[in-house]
Amino acid sequence: MTTPNLSVTRSRTWNFPKVRVTRNGVGPVLLALIVLLVWWVASGVTFVVPGPGATLAQLGTNLGDAEYRVDLTQTAVATLQAFAMGAGIGFLLGLMIGFSDWAKSLFEPILIAFNGIPKIVLYPVLLQLFSLSGGKVAMGVLFALFPVFVNVATGVRELPRVYWKLALSAQASRWQRLVHIVLPGIRKPLLTGVRLSVSLAMSGVVLSEFFATDRGLGRVVLQAFSQAEYATMVATLMLLVTTAFIISMVLWNLEKRVR
Repeated sequence: MTTPNLSVTRSRTWNFPKVRVTRNGVGPVLLALIVLLVWWVASGVTFVVPGPGATLAQLGTNLGDAEYRVDLTQTAVATLQAFAMGAGIGFLLGLMIGFSDWAKSLFEPILIAFNGIPKIVLYPVLLQLFSLSGGKVAMGVLFALFPVFVNVATGVRELPRVYWKLALSAQASRWQRLVHIVLPGIRKPLLTGVRLSVSLAMSGVVLSEFFATDRGLGRVVLQAFSQAEYATMVATLMLLVTTAFIISMVLWNLEKRVR
């Protein structure tokens, strides 16, 4: 009787890849499952909310419509413009107030008080100043500006004093301080502000489209609601929420990697 070749037996064993499940990965998946469950239950309770399958089918139909894609493009372009301008202005204001004591004492109370105003009440004024297409961009700028401004100003103020002493001893110029001290030191709060700014820029643009605009997804939602086209309404809202969620998760994971 021959003995089995143990080396051959070992070589034939299966080596399955190890899947690491972290808390950071479980959270979004668990949240998505809870949302789907609540969504499915709500679709059985009221006719206003279609089920997940019907909503996805309607979204596919909407994306195949040329007019819908024009509305989607209008909202996306306006959101990008609002985010870029709002984040840029907030970044510059944050640097100015973070660097200068007199700028902080002069402008910070005004900006904080202005941030407390419900921004939607300014939309009629913005419409008169910037017309329909520019008004929603301006509203998105107001929404996107403050998260970046607050985080940058706070980040500059909280930089260790030893950094400034080192720059002073090295006779570094203001540009060198900005590039080699400030920007590396505020990377994390800056990314936090950017993450919040993206979602708020989209919120400001879509909210403006609810009230007065010629094109945009906000107009699609309002029109679908008034015509009882609830599948189109929910599908468009799902598209907006999913897009904002994905962007926020990508920026959040990038933010966690920054030290």
